[in-house]
Amino acid sequence: MKPVLILSLLILCSAPAAHAFSGMGNPDRGKMIFTQRCTMCHGEDGRGRDGMAADLVGEWHRLTKSDMELTHNLRTGALRTPGKIYSAGQCPPQMLNDRDMNDVLAYLRNSFGTPQLEFGR
Repeated sequence: MKPVLILSLLILCSAPAAHAFSGMGNPDRGKMIFTQRCTMCHGEDGRGRDGMAADLVGEWHRLTKSDMELTHNLRTGALRTPGKIYSAGQCPPQMLNDRDMNDVLAYLRNSFGTPQLEFGR
């Protein structure tokens, strides 16, 4: 009985965070947004155009983070690799609302990384 109660409380407490970034984004819509707003620095292939922005393919480890951590990193500029300088600076924090971010993350994971594991949330 106790494990069921604990599990129920954990699920209930994590529900609001899971709603905002559910990992259920639309990768097709995410591709459209990435193409319109991100390729100018990251390139269509995600490798970072001429060192302007992070290489999402070569530095695939960044896509193993949770949606919440990636979102925080993108919005605060913490996505940078230590020791690397990107000429484009950081992504404008207002560039992607929560829905856009969820869709772009779905596209990035499907195209350049691996889908997020359920345990990573």
